[in-house]
Amino acid sequence: MATLKRAICANNIANANSDTRHNASAKRVGTPSDDTTNGFVLPIPSQTSRKISWRSRGSCRGTAVLRLNGSQQIVVYESLLELMCILLITTRVDVLAVWDQPPAIRYRRPDGIPHEHTFDYLIELETGLRYAVAIKPKAMIAKRQFDIELGYVAAAMPENFADDVILLSEGDFTRAQALNAQRYHEFAKSPDIEADEKIMNVASQAREPRTLADLIELSGLAGRGFRAAFRAIIEGRLNQLNPEKIGLQTLVSAEGLV
Repeated sequence: MATLKRAICANNIANANSDTRHNASAKRVGTPSDDTTNGFVLPIPSQTSRKISWRSRGSCRGTAVLRLNGSQQIVVYESLLELMCILLITTRVDVLAVWDQPPAIRYRRPDGIPHEHTFDYLIELETGLRYAVAIKPKAMIAKRQFDIELGYVAAAMPENFADDVILLSEGDFTRAQALNAQRYHEFAKSPDIEADEKIMNVASQAREPRTLADLIELSGLAGRGFRAAFRAIIEGRLNQLNPEKIGLQTLVSAEGLV
């Protein structure tokens, strides 16, 4: 089950992107929305299968707008951990669609008592593979033996629902990864093809690794250059040589990438 999870755990989402960004498209889980308001294309609505309780004393709940496959889609989250995980997952360029709170899976424990489990997200990749994603804090996984419980759920899961199950916690990514993912989604809201191309031209001409500050200065793009370089790292067009929170002193190289 670890294909998607490994990319997060190993701090190599950008590497996964460099391997998959040329893959062919597959059928979406969701249906794009053609709704427009005064020329503004509305995001695809959340596809949650159950009503979310927005009031909670113990968790952060809300909605986020993701850019997927050229469209924008609203997803719900019921904790800050869920938000961080879905932002991390959807920085991968091969994520085709996201279904938040898909229909519940009915299963039985060894004692025969029936139960239901609703996954937090159902992810579809460009390869056509689907992953059912469960997100829980590490302490809860240990206390409730949730990994064992999820095994019962996976055993009862219909074959056409998902190809595998993934369990994520805060232990599967670093704070730097979470911050990078959050910033990437902000920078991806405003595409800048001219800046993207110029930064890559400057990087490809460098004979040795350079810092983002160097690339920005050589490009003359200022803030546009930083955002373009940031996108290039996450999307796998630039190699980040010192895995950490991406900043002006981050070392990058275009060597070995196409």
